[in-house]
Amino acid sequence: MSNVLEKPAAPVRAERRPVALRGSAAAHQQWAQGVALVGQGRHEQAVVHFERASRLSPRVPLYWLNLANVLRRQMRSREAIAAARRAFELDPADAIACRLLADLLHGANRNAEAFEVLRGLDPATPRDVDHNLLLAAVLTALKRWQDLALVSLDVLVAKPADGDAYMRLGYALKHLRRYADAAECFRTLALLDPAHISAAGYAAHFAAWACDWKQAKDDVQRLEQAFELQTPEVSLRAFCPFTLVAMNDDAAMHRRGAEMESLRLALVQRRSSPRKLPREHARARAALAAGRIRIGFASPDFRLHATTLLLVQTLERLPRDRFEVFLYSHGEGDGTAQRQRVVAAADHFVECGEMDATEQAERIEDDGIALLVDLSGHTAQTRLGVFALRPAPLQVPWLAYPGTTGADFMDYLVGDPTVTPLEHAADFSEKIAQLPLTYQPTDERREHPEPSSRAEAGLPEDVFVFACFNQSYKITEEVFSLWCRILLRVPGSVMWLLVPQPEIQATLRAHAGARGVAAERLVFAPFVGQSAHLARLPLADLFLDTFPCGAHTTCNDALWMGLPVLTQVGRSFPARVAASLVNAVGLPQMAVADPAAYEERAVALALVPGELQRMRAHLRDHRLELPLFDNRRFTLEAAALFERMVARWEQGLAPAALPAAP
Repeated sequence: MSNVLEKPAAPVRAERRPVALRGSAAAHQQWAQGVALVGQGRHEQAVVHFERASRLSPRVPLYWLNLANVLRRQMRSREAIAAARRAFELDPADAIACRLLADLLHGANRNAEAFEVLRGLDPATPRDVDHNLLLAAVLTALKRWQDLALVSLDVLVAKPADGDAYMRLGYALKHLRRYADAAECFRTLALLDPAHISAAGYAAHFAAWACDWKQAKDDVQRLEQAFELQTPEVSLRAFCPFTLVAMNDDAAMHRRGAEMESLRLALVQRRSSPRKLPREHARARAALAAGRIRIGFASPDFRLHATTLLLVQTLERLPRDRFEVFLYSHGEGDGTAQRQRVVAAADHFVECGEMDATEQAERIEDDGIALLVDLSGHTAQTRLGVFALRPAPLQVPWLAYPGTTGADFMDYLVGDPTVTPLEHAADFSEKIAQLPLTYQPTDERREHPEPSSRAEAGLPEDVFVFACFNQSYKITEEVFSLWCRILLRVPGSVMWLLVPQPEIQATLRAHAGARGVAAERLVFAPFVGQSAHLARLPLADLFLDTFPCGAHTTCNDALWMGLPVLTQVGRSFPARVAASLVNAVGLPQMAVADPAAYEERAVALALVPGELQRMRAHLRDHRLELPLFDNRRFTLEAAALFERMVARWEQGLAPAALPAAP
């Protein structure tokens, strides 16, 4: 979701700044010629004159500042940073030099340096709104949420209707887990600016995190109105399509939101990059001719993260006689064994954290990647902008984001017959490429700990325990009402939820009371480490999935630990994931078509537990034989699908739907 906060600072027009020191007459003449050339749009020639002025009078900060600004316009960021740094060193009280250098560093993902530059401005120099907005952008990148909130409030004191400050304040409050406050912040901005689709989306999304449903209908109406108010100019604002996935089952709306954001990303990235399109990808062809497909995976999450937990064994097992594996990491390492394992799984592990999009795209193309897989989509820390620069001839989203990217620079989307049936092709901008059974990999080497005890988990011993370990934003009013009806029909049963925040617990207890369910029948689980989480899953009797956004990795974990999952199937990708997984463990009857069937099945399984016991025995006794957990089979199927994509490209054929192979 961080892409909503990437609006760059306004360009610094340094050539209009009053001259503080003129230096030699010759230097001043060169500078004046450079300024005139900038006015004519002749930036390349202007660089020559600003460089001469800087050499003739190297202690005049204005000459370096103008040089930095024109180099920036030519997208020569490293040289621009060097020139801006020289200008700021010569005059540490110059707010323009400070902001230009910090903005350049921020654009190069060198945010720790940018923060030090902003902090290094002479204390006597006033910090204006532009300075604080740039500081807020840097603090966002550094994840300093408390500081971000305070700086955003400073901006709003000076400029009470500033949209960027509202966005950053709301984002800070979200990360401080003050979800209701974050929703109210975004809601205020949506009321001030009805076309601000990002604010409207976040207002609804974070109210859902807080399980605050009082204004849900109004929030959705504001979002729908914002969609209607979009114009080409307004649509250049960032939007987070992820806010839609748990809001409704409208796959067409999900695609529209994704298309808007991908178009914006592509326009911004292509305008700011010197990279020319289209590309020939000669290195990819040469590498392919040498006998192996060079396949790249780009992600911020090569660490202890759900995506990596699922994917790591497939990376290890991709047949090296057919594939050479490159991992492009733009996230931080966490020092865990999982991080070490995923690094070792690659033939080449490339750190891209301090590369800008153009540099990363150039590296990928230079590596000869034929097939580039995106493992983030429209989620936090995405780098879809790299893909917009077309570094590889085939570009494919997979696994992390539950839906279409809406991008014209993505070719295939990896799915399966359940999550991406071919008859749903209109829901996706990419061509559907189906794996035979499920799109989701698993790791046979992951832990399977002995169950913990109900006493340790704070659960009653002799009652039926329903559970849902999905995040709170997936718990809609409709789903919660359904759960309450189930609890009322199953005497003594409890609902076990992963909701550690006391404020949200109190809200859900109030919702339960309003529906006739005693507060003590809701039991809340804390966040714990992966081992402890897996060990507690078998303590429940039945996992009740949410709708329209169901369990993904959470469902996989439950089935791995022998806990059956009951899910409802919808139209959109996130409403079909759990159905794909229960099919892949031989329990298709656990994916039902509507809320009525969901309620009746949950009650029947609880009151007449014989079938449920058989399902638990099936998961327990045949775990490593079940297709979902057969990673060797899955990896060979994925490899074959990747080869089908590359073969079409080799033959000069455009991407086309690739139905599941037998």
